[in-house]
Amino acid sequence: MNASSAVTLLGGLGLFLLGIHHLTEGLKGLAGDSLRRGLQKLAAGPFSAVMSGAVFTAVIQSSTAAILTVIGFVSAGLVTFSQAIGVIMGATLGTTSTPWLLAIFGFRVRIATAALPILGIGAFLWIVAKGRTRSLGAILAGFGLLFTAIEYMQTGMEGVTWNFEGFTGPGSQWILAGIGIVMTIVMQSSTAAAATTLVALNAGSLTFEQGCAMIVGQSIGTTATSGLVMIGGSLGVRRAALAHVLFSSIVGILGMVFLRPLAAAADWVGAQLYDPDGVLALAAFSSIFKFAGIAIFYPWIDRFAQLIVRISGPGSESAVSRLDPSLADAGAAIALEAAWRAILEVGRDAVEAVRSTLAGVSVAYAPPADAVQQIDHFLESLSLETTDLATIGPRLVRLCHALDHLTQLQSDLARIPPPVGDGQRPTAFDAGARALGAWLDATKADDAVDDPAIFPALEDASKRLSVECKTGRDKTLEDLALQRTSSATARARIETLGWADATLYHAWRLAESLRIASGQPSTGVSS
Repeated sequence: MNASSAVTLLGGLGLFLLGIHHLTEGLKGLAGDSLRRGLQKLAAGPFSAVMSGAVFTAVIQSSTAAILTVIGFVSAGLVTFSQAIGVIMGATLGTTSTPWLLAIFGFRVRIATAALPILGIGAFLWIVAKGRTRSLGAILAGFGLLFTAIEYMQTGMEGVTWNFEGFTGPGSQWILAGIGIVMTIVMQSSTAAAATTLVALNAGSLTFEQGCAMIVGQSIGTTATSGLVMIGGSLGVRRAALAHVLFSSIVGILGMVFLRPLAAAADWVGAQLYDPDGVLALAAFSSIFKFAGIAIFYPWIDRFAQLIVRISGPGSESAVSRLDPSLADAGAAIALEAAWRAILEVGRDAVEAVRSTLAGVSVAYAPPADAVQQIDHFLESLSLETTDLATIGPRLVRLCHALDHLTQLQSDLARIPPPVGDGQRPTAFDAGARALGAWLDATKADDAVDDPAIFPALEDASKRLSVECKTGRDKTLEDLALQRTSSATARARIETLGWADATLYHAWRLAESLRIASGQPSTGVSS
């Protein structure tokens, strides 16, 4: 390899990685959070989970981003573990869309000449536009960079001689798979590794079967990111990441064992498409190999999930403990959803304590240790540099409001006054207890509250209690002055009224802030 070829090849690879980055970010930005919500809704059963994983990955052009999103779903409690495994399996198939795209437009049609104008238009939109138009610019720039990069890589590869002539035996195929693993780990992109393999095959530096072995290795190499995520991750994160590592590794080993028949099937597909260079056949091999792996695992998804659970241990998690740093990689919307669920989980226990006390039941409330601090630190750790604050900002603000009311509520519950048995209990106590009970019933399933009557009832109960507490305080002080009650009883009654007024208000505002943060329409009340 001469210096000029090395520089050209390296520059082309750099342009390709940059193109993939812009393409992925642009597609995610253009689709918005609706793409993630659609993935969550579609991943209901095993088949739909696999298909949604494949489509999601094909759309955003990054299996790493897709798998990190799924890991974020698991960590946030948005999907079950079995559903996540289906999506992860589908994501591996979705990655094969890029080799097909490159094989057709990079080697057969060769649109590199048109790539530069596309790149120019895309770069201009990305710089001057905002919102979805800017995302569209990133997509166009990404496409332009990809096919410009392919042209440079092809030029650089002409001066490269890879001495793989002796790599013909079964053992040598495993060495080539190992090279494929290293390529993916170094490039941090199986797509870039596959593109390099396609260029090498097109240049004659590799045989078709050698390219197939490298493709298998590159598929296994994608597990490196998941392996890193496992370190120090929550239980849900570790399980999802371990599922990806085991699935891709087992499928990769089986792919190497059955490399010849799989390669023969892909070669037949290439022959039907008139593919003298073998690039279409290599893209077909990528799809056939991964589809075969999914077909083998599909009937055993539930048992595979049970195996992962046994390996990782049963464990137990709360919404707070699932606030894993990996959620940031899944997107701000998922991170906020996880924080919302964590505040709801902790808040429900606090609201139940208020409800019971207002209903006349003696309770002893012990707040979860450091739960509020963990949620607070998680929200502070979110990066807002690449976040659409127009949509995410209002939700983040309401979560901070909810967290503040929860902090006040826990402070009030740390000093629950003893009941005063003098028969002068405000009627609004019962109304407040009923309204809080309705909210607790509506949030049992960790879903946003749909009943619009709950929040006006909470607001009305809080305001009624505030009025009754003021009236009761005035009446109590009058009784104290006229010696109708003792000083100790009067002070206890006033303390109870003040405590009930404050706690019901904070419970109402906590519930209202969580409702707004969930994306439901506001009732027009602010804290």
